[in-house]
Amino acid sequence: MALFRSRWFRFFLALAGAGIFAALSWAAMDTMIHLTGDDKFCSSCHSHAPIGASYREDIHGGNNPTGWRATCSQCHIPQDTSLHYLWVKGVHGVVDPTMELLKDPLEIDWHGNRERREEYVYDSGCLSCHLYLQEKTQGNPKAFRAHRRYFADPAEMNCVFCHENVGHSRLGYHLEAMGWQQHEGEEE
Repeated sequence: MALFRSRWFRFFLALAGAGIFAALSWAAMDTMIHLTGDDKFCSSCHSHAPIGASYREDIHGGNNPTGWRATCSQCHIPQDTSLHYLWVKGVHGVVDPTMELLKDPLEIDWHGNRERREEYVYDSGCLSCHLYLQEKTQGNPKAFRAHRRYFADPAEMNCVFCHENVGHSRLGYHLEAMGWQQHEGEEE
């Protein structure tokens, strides 16, 4: 019984308890991050229905021979650091549902947001999958030429500057079919 009263035993018991708590907390957080990062979760809001429909038609949404899919968070949450990832995911986790509750979803200017796509798609996400793009395209002059400006100065360009509709096939069509009309003067 003296062992249980020992200061060292209590210290190691507390340390083991803290380790178990940390591991369980990490597992719970990791599970929640993954459960809230795919198209089923993200398009469950009414305002994201056309976004989800256009995503599922795209090659990045699984419409490809292998069935591979990028998750929403792989493209729309930065992949550069864990802290940046968690911060942006947390902001979206608060702002998106709040706007869904406080605004008429049809007031969201998705067509206008498409013009500011650089704010919503992160190159770190693109490059986490297309990791060897520069090396693989160097042997193909046509493919490398198209990416030469980007590789020369990635700060000057980003992927969606050229790949405007990546991840969302026929987004304009889906937006209009579900009630989001394009305003005069906007381009499809």
